[in-house]
Amino acid sequence: MAEGVPDCPADFGLEARRLWERIWQAGITWVSPNSDAEAAEQACRLADDVAVARERYRATRDPKDGRMVATFHRELSAALASLGFDPASRTRLGVAEVTRVSKLEALRAKREG
Repeated sequence: MAEGVPDCPADFGLEARRLWERIWQAGITWVSPNSDAEAAEQACRLADDVAVARERYRATRDPKDGRMVATFHRELSAALASLGFDPASRTRLGVAEVTRVSKLEALRAKREG
């Protein structure tokens, strides 16, 4: 379990830095700085790659550039899933999302209100 956000690599671009923060903040209960740091770094680098490829595609509208965006996006999605950032992978990891109010508490609040 992470205790805060580790320093990100200095060569990260804007999208990588944003994702780095989200990974360590949102995944604080299951992402480990010891075992997941390399996977987190790879995902962040892919986020930068997606941004660059998307920018290039918007400039050229070349189908090859569009396919590159799709390829990087698929790789990024897989990298994020390996870190537990989709419902199915969180379930495989045994990570339950915490609900703010249990169903029982919601029923009690209805009855009282």
